[in-house]
Amino acid sequence: MRPIVMIADDFGLSAEVDAGILALVQQGRLSGFGCLTQVPRWFEAAKPAQGLDSVQIGLHLNLTQAFGVNSWFRPLPALIVSAYSGFLPRRKIRQSLADQLDRFIQVFGRAPDYVDGHQHVHQLPLVRDCVLALLAERGINPWVRITAPMIAPQLTVKEWLITHLGAPTLRIQAQQAGFRVPPAFAGVYGFDQTEAGYLALLDDWLKAAPDDTVLMCHPGYPSTKSAWDPIAPARAIELAVLQSAAFADLISKNQREIVHNPTA
Repeated sequence: MRPIVMIADDFGLSAEVDAGILALVQQGRLSGFGCLTQVPRWFEAAKPAQGLDSVQIGLHLNLTQAFGVNSWFRPLPALIVSAYSGFLPRRKIRQSLADQLDRFIQVFGRAPDYVDGHQHVHQLPLVRDCVLALLAERGINPWVRITAPMIAPQLTVKEWLITHLGAPTLRIQAQQAGFRVPPAFAGVYGFDQTEAGYLALLDDWLKAAPDDTVLMCHPGYPSTKSAWDPIAPARAIELAVLQSAAFADLISKNQREIVHNPTA
């Protein structure tokens, strides 16, 4: 059996997202999930996840959405432009990242198993330096999710941008600093699929991915699309597929095993 690392993003965002993720954990369909610790409901939302030792629990760093807390953020396009033009406020970013890490540790009493970024912001210039410096200063050694090389049947503009905006540099820097990074990444699409379409994408990713590839997903029970959660309809489709017998058949057909920790 060939290992695949199934990681769900956005735990903490809403009750529907949290319940969907925890349902997949109970089914053994996830390797782990990343937490948005800035949401006002974080300390209450995280209670059902306390004591879980069957999955990896990661920190899903946010710099692009205002989740009701007094923290620095910029919409993703503005953040990208500022990062590549050298105009990001290092002190404010360091403080935001540290606050998010502290809120994770307050709940779980330990460091995260892995670190990644909401909308992959942890890979951007200066942000990646702040992330790696913070982890080193705290003396913690999680694995770090990198979006390159990306497994994609067809490299669309979205996938090209996610692959190239900082990912190769972060891979080099993280490895040089002694952090583990998985060998590849999959799961990017336009959040525009039917259940059959998403199942077909999963089949393509599972066929093509090397061992220990991280396959990202965004499951959740049905909820209303909102400014906080513009991809809510896609979450319900993903959850239905990942809970299905058809997905279990795909795992078996592709001789995959959902593992909890990338060995790379």
